[in-house]
Amino acid sequence: MRRTGQADIPEAATAREGVAEAGASAIPVSRAAGPLILSDVLLQGMRYLLLLYLGYRSLTYAGAFLLGSALGAVLGGMVDFGINQHWLRLTGPDMRLNQRIFSRVLRGKVLACLGGLLCIGAGIALGAWSPSMPMAMVVGTGLAATQVLAETCEAVGLLLHRYQMVALFRVLTSVGMYGVPLVLAWTLQQEANHAGLDLALLAGLMIGVLLCGLYAWKMMALLPGGTHGGRGYRRAWWEARWLGLNQIAIVLDVRAPLLILGFMLGASAVGLYGLVQRTTAVVELAWASLSRLLLRSYAEMVGGKGSDQIKARVRMAGLVTVAVMAIASASLWSAIIFYGRFAEVSTETVVALSLLQWAVVAIGFSSVKRPFVSGLIALFQERLVCRVNVTAALIGLLLVPLCIRYWGIWGPVMAWIVLEVAACLVLVLLFFYVSSQARPALVTRASGGMGGYTK
Repeated sequence: MRRTGQADIPEAATAREGVAEAGASAIPVSRAAGPLILSDVLLQGMRYLLLLYLGYRSLTYAGAFLLGSALGAVLGGMVDFGINQHWLRLTGPDMRLNQRIFSRVLRGKVLACLGGLLCIGAGIALGAWSPSMPMAMVVGTGLAATQVLAETCEAVGLLLHRYQMVALFRVLTSVGMYGVPLVLAWTLQQEANHAGLDLALLAGLMIGVLLCGLYAWKMMALLPGGTHGGRGYRRAWWEARWLGLNQIAIVLDVRAPLLILGFMLGASAVGLYGLVQRTTAVVELAWASLSRLLLRSYAEMVGGKGSDQIKARVRMAGLVTVAVMAIASASLWSAIIFYGRFAEVSTETVVALSLLQWAVVAIGFSSVKRPFVSGLIALFQERLVCRVNVTAALIGLLLVPLCIRYWGIWGPVMAWIVLEVAACLVLVLLFFYVSSQARPALVTRASGGMGGYTK
């Protein structure tokens, strides 16, 4: 008797054989973590250097770019809606991803991104919104959306154990999307206006689109062919709905303060606070990459060693994260205090350094909760994670403008710390409760996915 939502037996067998062949070198993800982490460090580093240079040239320009990046991140979160995470945890008989499904989902994401970009561009052109630097904002939106599409291909590469290819494309993306614009912006310096910066960012966007197309073509060649219509974008979007709500909540939690700050205090305030937030976001983005590796590794454990092994691995990852973040935070606080005593700095720099000190506290709690979130998602408890993160995001939408009203640019940091501490405690306790009460069983949901628990 065929399972609900399962592909036809010949197609499923073909898909499994194709995936097995594509991932013939199916080594554990932990053994390939080194090159993946290094390539992600390069990607985040080049992105951060570009942002620093934009802030050096003009805080207003950097603020407009960050506003666009925030809009692009929200758009990308809505377009992807947890599909990448859902694909990462596919294992065994559920690994039914093929060329037809991948192409339909990717096509749906591209069309949705283009529709969102056109709506934002039309709003600016019609005067519904008049940002100070419209080109910087639009290109920032496009770069963030393109990065989400590249991560779709990356999810397939990790699923198929093509770790070297994933690392290679991260390097190419870091050089093309962020390194080339940085060099061009440095070369085409024009003090009278920002035409050189606009041209440099447009070049990075075009290179990113080309690399994303090449990436998709390479992933398509690795997947098996699929004889039936398969699931499309809407079906994949629905299957990942809880992961998607969780993803939207995280994006809003990180990006909404920038949008609210820009509306209340202007682009210059966004530039100052955004540089501080993006400095700590290097850690956040690195953890996002590590979380994909952890999720893939934990998903493979579910089918074999079970939740006891996942619990042990998550506990170890949490302890290591606590130690690393405590040492890093103490070092940064000491360095800033030492620098402030012996260096003469501007008022803006003093404010930025003070914001950075407290932002590190928030990012520390955010980092500690990451392994536990990955563990809960691997155990198919995304509903619990979703409820916590959606609640935190909704509270943040109310708390951030209230804090900005009373404490100005300090408002988002204060709200950030409160929300991260509360979310971290709740998610850690939930993970230990769930992992001690349930054992994973390979049962089928209505969507055809693996999940569920037996006592």
